[in-house]
Amino acid sequence: MPFAPITPIATDGTYGVASHTSILDNAKQNLKMLILTNPGERVDPNYGVGIKRFLFENITDSTLDTISNTIFSQVARYLSSVRISKMTVQPSNLSENGIIINITFSVAGSGTTTTTVSV
Repeated sequence: MPFAPITPIATDGTYGVASHTSILDNAKQNLKMLILTNPGERVDPNYGVGIKRFLFENITDSTLDTISNTIFSQVARYLSSVRISKMTVQPSNLSENGIIINITFSVAGSGTTTTTVSV
């Protein structure tokens, strides 16, 4: 079973650094990191959706489609075990420049359990 540190870093009494112990929790964290990472920020210059670059863009259907398509292609390339069953990318009611991303997904090999990540 894969283990990954919980971020922000937390500690536990057994292992020192608290870790995700389920495959879905680990995939959820990996998906958030993929969305929040800017391309070129890591070793692979193509890794990352770079959601922050859309911060001051006009929120149009075209922008929302670009974000959605970028997420799908990045997940297919870097998180191939993640199966997205539903994704919504929509403007936020709280901020005129905000967006809400909800992704329902499962992980290949972990049964039929699905979970949702919101960014």
